[in-house]
Amino acid sequence: MRRVGDYIKKRFMEEMDRVELIGDVRGLGLMIGVELVRNKRTKEYAMKEIERVLYESFKRGVAVISAGKSTIRIAPPLNIPMELAERAVDIMIDVIKKVDRERVK
Repeated sequence: MRRVGDYIKKRFMEEMDRVELIGDVRGLGLMIGVELVRNKRTKEYAMKEIERVLYESFKRGVAVISAGKSTIRIAPPLNIPMELAERAVDIMIDVIKKVDRERVK
């Protein structure tokens, strides 16, 4: 359980430097929050963008919910296999990058 949670947080933290939309990653174990922001300096909530990320992730098979105004709550089952967590993270990061690119146009 801890190994999978650490992996998920690490992957999102690595993307935080490359993706403007990811403003913060926090959590413990398998309860993880990825905060989306419109601007990293001002920390403006990305409320419109989070709706798109949740919807597009769901369409691709990953069910996540929001917490607060613009944080993605990641809380998979405690027995999630690493391979499934990897696939879900890949999908979510891909969706976040897509939404980030499209909002800058």
